[in-house]
Amino acid sequence: MSTPPWAQQPPHPQAPEPPKKSKVKTCAGAGCLGIVGVVILGGVISVAGGGKSGSAPAAQSPAAAPSHSDHSAKAAAPQSGARKKESQTVTYVVTGTGGADIQYGPAGSSAQGTVPMNVTKPLRNPQYYSITAQLQGGGHVTCQLKVNGKVISQSTASGGYNIATCEISKDIFSGKWKDTNAG
Repeated sequence: MSTPPWAQQPPHPQAPEPPKKSKVKTCAGAGCLGIVGVVILGGVISVAGGGKSGSAPAAQSPAAAPSHSDHSAKAAAPQSGARKKESQTVTYVVTGTGGADIQYGPAGSSAQGTVPMNVTKPLRNPQYYSITAQLQGGGHVTCQLKVNGKVISQSTASGGYNIATCEISKDIFSGKWKDTNAG
């Protein structure tokens, strides 16, 4: 007797064949970049070395440029900026005849000096620097405040107990130093 069609088990389908591997290989990851780098470098060497004598050398592409020159340029930039900041100075100058009581310094300090005086200090963060030179009975006195050697403020006093005052402050918008003498 034969089995009814509804009781028959379907035949097992054959498992699909796995895809055939291509014989062309692809490159991926760092290995591919290495191959590309060798190809580019080889091209640059052949172009630079294959030129006629006396002709201008071929320009290198940024990818083929030696990395040591990039690092030295980057390293030199911060040093030049650091040197510029280190060279920023404020100079307090007082000249004249006769005795004077001198007080000078950035905001929040009051160093004392005598005539003649020429003191240079690093320019720091204070927004205000000043000199007051009060005569003691006679003579004349002149004060100057300089930033990086440039006179920003100057004042003179003569006779008695008069005072020469020099004051500078940093403009918050332009960042430049300006004379802020009271009078």
